[in-house]
Amino acid sequence: MNTGDWCWDTQDQLPAGATIVPVIYASDKTQLTNFSGDQHAWPLYLTIGNIRKDFPWPPKQGAWILFGMIPCPPTGAKNSDEAWHSAVGTVLSPLRNLDIPGPGLKSNCADGFQRQCHPHLVAWVGDYPEQVMITQVSYGLCLMCEIPNGAPMGHSTIRPLHNPSDQDVYSELLDETNIDSLHTLGVHPIPNHFWQYPLCNVYRLWQPDELHQLLLGLVKDLLHWLLKYLEDRNVKDQLDDRFTSVPQYPVLQLFSKPFDWIKSSSWPGKEIWGMIRSLAVN
Repeated sequence: MNTGDWCWDTQDQLPAGATIVPVIYASDKTQLTNFSGDQHAWPLYLTIGNIRKDFPWPPKQGAWILFGMIPCPPTGAKNSDEAWHSAVGTVLSPLRNLDIPGPGLKSNCADGFQRQCHPHLVAWVGDYPEQVMITQVSYGLCLMCEIPNGAPMGHSTIRPLHNPSDQDVYSELLDETNIDSLHTLGVHPIPNHFWQYPLCNVYRLWQPDELHQLLLGLVKDLLHWLLKYLEDRNVKDQLDDRFTSVPQYPVLQLFSKPFDWIKSSSWPGKEIWGMIRSLAVN
């Protein structure tokens, strides 16, 4: 995380000798045993961006810790989103009261020195339903910008697609009881507790993961487009013939279903893209 622009821009705002401590949370609604009456729990996990990510930390090292357990309202309960935000706001209240110009917190580091630390919420790891709960946007919309649902890529007759979600604008609209505008923007008309945290933009807390956004998102959509491209030019059979003619070797895996290779850690990417590139050139 220390290689990102956000970390350096924030570090410049701290007093001399202080350091930023990026706080990262993760949560996922978890079903308990069926014998508990279909009950759910909402565990909260915590880590910080100062921990090296190139080392596989075992669980006993405590790189991630279970920070809290949020109870789940019964199915169909009213104001369940507000109850969740209220509970999380209570758990995270120490971060909400910290400010950049303030003294921060004195922390004893592992090297024996004491440093002036400024912890701030910067990221929240979770799937799309989890992020919808956090951001309080309408299901199916983008978490980061105001792209209308189903709008074609590249242009919009409603509003610019590059218009980012702005929590300051949403807060003002809520104070003015301009509920219709919030509904038009796809934002639920309730106060979002994450608006109160310094240097935190709730619509930037979302972080992509390899499985959902890269493999099942970008790569899968790209392959669908590529197959249609090959079919329209009547060269798909040539690709199939070249692919099946590749001799077997130990690291080459054969899959019976389309896109099963996405679930594998090893796939013949160089061979596939090499053949695709040669077909495109031809």
